[in-house]
Amino acid sequence: MSSETTTAPPIDMSAIMQLADNDDMGDQFVADIIKVFLDDLSERVLTIGLQMKQGDRAGVAATAHAIKGSCGHFGAARLMELSSELEHRARHESAADLELAIFTMVAETERVRIALEAFRSTNAEAG
Repeated sequence: MSSETTTAPPIDMSAIMQLADNDDMGDQFVADIIKVFLDDLSERVLTIGLQMKQGDRAGVAATAHAIKGSCGHFGAARLMELSSELEHRARHESAADLELAIFTMVAETERVRIALEAFRSTNAEAG
């Protein structure tokens, strides 16, 4: 992992602002969908851990694909990229490579979670 990828922002704030601008409820809508996204993301990360323990590589690939799909709405480009990489590795590479990809993706999910929770709490205070 390059230093560039670890210093890149976990989310693109303009993507979130666009979500708010496109809905009448604005900040409340964004706060609600951030909560849904984070709850779903947590559940999917747990699922990947269970699938890995069970040796369910197809399941890991499918769950990574689902995470990848939901990241675009929040501008979580690095998480989307890592999810795509995990999906590919689950289908084509060794278990050792898969574990590293999972670890890296999980670390990025934490960065995204922290950034989205900070955004949500800042906007809740403002609104």
